[in-house]
This record gives sequence, structure tokens and C-alpha cells, in this order.
Amino acid sequence: MNDFATRRSWGPKPNYPTVAAVPKQDWPLIVIAGPCSVESHEQIDVIVPVLRSVGATYCRGGLFRAGTYPPPQGVFGLKRDLMEHWAQAVRQAGLKTIIEVLDIRQLDDLWPYADAFQVGARQMQNYSLLDELSKSSKVVTLKRNMGATLDEWLGAAEYLARGSAKPILVERGGSSFLNHTRWELSVSIIPAAKSITGLPVLCDSSHGSGRRDLVEPLTLAAIAAGADGFIIEVHPDPEKSLSDADQATPLERLQTIVERAAVLHTLTKKWRTS
Repeated sequence: MNDFATRRSWGPKPNYPTVAAVPKQDWPLIVIAGPCSVESHEQIDVIVPVLRSVGATYCRGGLFRAGTYPPPQGVFGLKRDLMEHWAQAVRQAGLKTIIEVLDIRQLDDLWPYADAFQVGARQMQNYSLLDELSKSSKVVTLKRNMGATLDEWLGAAEYLARGSAKPILVERGGSSFLNHTRWELSVSIIPAAKSITGLPVLCDSSHGSGRRDLVEPLTLAAIAAGADGFIIEVHPDPEKSLSDADQATPLERLQTIVERAAVLHTLTKKWRTS
């Protein structure tokens, strides 16, 4: 194991023996794609065939209306009808769903529809939720909180890894003094995490920038740095997206991004063995 953590002279000693002991391996390219918010049955029927055509590993779609500021009255909460249609359409296409869970009380409702769970940045240290998810054998993606250190991120992953869950780490950017992006994607934390653990590490350049023109270059930069895949928000008409319109990538661009990421992913695996 990389000795960076043992050389530190500040803070408590990290405690993540399980994630540090995961054997390192070459992961296939992991692609998680879909809309920030699932908006309608019609939108689902447009997006899912494209996700199938690019071979998405998991289809993500926001099904719980929440945000930095409270949404209008009557908008907040889980959209059950859309969740059912989303899961049906995705599974009929031979794909898998990944659904974000914000609260331990939601698990029973989400369980039948989620092939995998997403823990968002703001829930990274929701230890009751992480502990409950650890009892599952499902894949759980864990986004780094906007202010979390590498140790805090891996400590949260330890809650999942010490159980039956299959954690995937996701770098989604954090707070910084820079003002050209909403959040600042940390490319450097990707190889740092991979040097300690064998868990797959993904990037989320949609949230990691807040700018659609930066999503593709940051995704490719992360893959070149060793990321095992990426999460991306796509929309048939990004300007009309009901949430996070500025970071939504046009649906028709997804195929090109996946193809370019696949080439880089293959190259980086060769570089690591040369």
C-alpha cells in the first residue's frame, strides 16, 4: 500500500483496512448515464434507447426532487410513477438502473426498482445509511463530498466494503476559490485513491464542473489519470432541462464521448503495465 497515509503527521490515523485490502485489477469501462431529473414518460422513451446503443453499464435518472434550495411546493419528493416507468423501460432494454437514495427510510420503496444505489455527495457521511446499504450485495456508488479529504472519502467507503455491498468511488468535484466552475473536479484524487485501494474509481464531470462545455474534456482527463469510467448527465434538449441545465450534455454527444473514453481507457491500461 502507498505509504502516504502512514507518513502523515496531522489528524487521526486513517482506518480503512477493508478498502485498502481490495485486490487491484483492471476494470472494464464503466459508463453511468442518464438525465439529472427524469421528467416524463416521453423523455424516458427517448433516452433509454440511446443508453442501450452506447452500452451503458447503469442508467441513472433523478427520481427524487431535491436540491441546494427547496423546490416549489408539491415538487419535492420521490416521483413513484416515473420511477416505475424508468425501471421498466431500462430493464426491458436489457440494462440496469442505478437510483440515488437520500434516506434510510426510502430503501424499502426503492429496493425493487434499483439494481444499484447511488449515495450522493451530501450523504457521503450518512453513516446510518451507509451501514444499512452495506448489508446489501448491490453495487453502491459513493460520491466524494464537496469538502471531504481522501481519508474521509475512503473512511465512508469502509462502511460499505466491510459488509456485502460492492462500492464504487466517484469523484464529483469540491469547493475551491475558483469561479469559472460551480465545483472543481479533482483529477489528482483519482490516482491517489487507486494507489491505496482496488475499488473502481469514476469521475462525474457534470457535477464536477457545472458546465457542459467542460464535461467531455474533464471526463477524458480523468480517464487518462486512471479513472475506470464516468457518470454523465444527458438530455435530449439540455437548455430545457428542468434541473442543472448548464451541465447537461446533449444526448446525441454521448456516443462520441463513450468511444473516446474507451480508447483512452484501453491506452491507460497498457501504460500501467509497460
